[in-house]
Parts: sequence; C-alpha cells; structure tokens
Amino acid sequence: MRSAIVAAVCLGATVTFAGLTLQAQSTDKPSKCAPKCTPKEEPKKEEPKKEEWLDDEAMEKLMEECKDSWNALKINAKSKMGDKAAEKADKLAEAAQKMLKYHKKEVREAKDYKDWAAELEKQAKEFSKLAKKSDWKEAEKAKEKIATSCNDDGCHSKYRPEEEEK
Repeated sequence: MRSAIVAAVCLGATVTFAGLTLQAQSTDKPSKCAPKCTPKEEPKKEEPKKEEWLDDEAMEKLMEECKDSWNALKINAKSKMGDKAAEKADKLAEAAQKMLKYHKKEVREAKDYKDWAAELEKQAKEFSKLAKKSDWKEAEKAKEKIATSCNDDGCHSKYRPEEEEK
C-alpha cells in the first residue's frame, strides 16, 4: 500500500514537471504552425455606452444634495471658512453637470435650463476659487449669482415652481 502511494506521488510529480517543461518550451519560440493552429481572436467589440439619464427620483436626490451643499456653503462663507465653503461650491459645480443628464428631454435641451446650469457651474467654480483666497467681497458676488441662477428668476421658478410654495 505504501509503495503504491509513493508511486502515485512520483507519477504526479513527473507529470507536473513534464507539463511545465513543455509549457516553457512552447513559450520560448513561436511554433511554425502558430498562424494555422492558433484560432484567431476576434477583437472585442465595445458595447455602445448608453447615456445614463437621471430619472425624477435621482434628480430629486441631486436637488436635495444641492440644497445641503448650498446651505453649508452659506454657513461656511458667513464663518469665513474658505476651504469648507469652497468644497461645497465644488459640489454645486459638479451637480450642475449632472443636471444636464435629466431624463426629460424638453427640460435638458431647453436653452434657459442649459444656461442656468452653465451659470451655476461657472459661479460655483468662481466662488470656490475666491473662497480659497479668502476674497470674501468678490466671493459674495459669485454667491449671489449662484442664488440667482437657481432661485429668484432662475431655474427653480420655471422648472421647480412647487418647491417655492413649500
């Protein structure tokens, strides 16, 4: 019994080493039949990337995040906490880009909607830059423009009028 186990282990080791030797030899030099014997791999076709639109629920969540960022921005600006205020402004600038992925085509393609989103992004980036430099006088002007692009006569008055009534 013991000799059978030893023989089996030796046989397994021999087969393993023989396989490694053959594999090493096959990778050292290309085979003459490689073009004929090797099946051609077809290039992988990339699936066309579908636009990822924001549905109403995702848009509502984005608006809540904007509201939170806006409120924190105002508090941090009032406390002259430049880096924290800038961080919240950066979040608003990112959100402006996401707003252009709203699934309602009539909204996302409307010129005024695109203009308001672009203005939000521009002014949020400007505010961020100014807050980091503690230029609060100019940062305040950018903050006012952020508010105007969102509320007042901006986007929310046309596309989110029910929010103003709350």
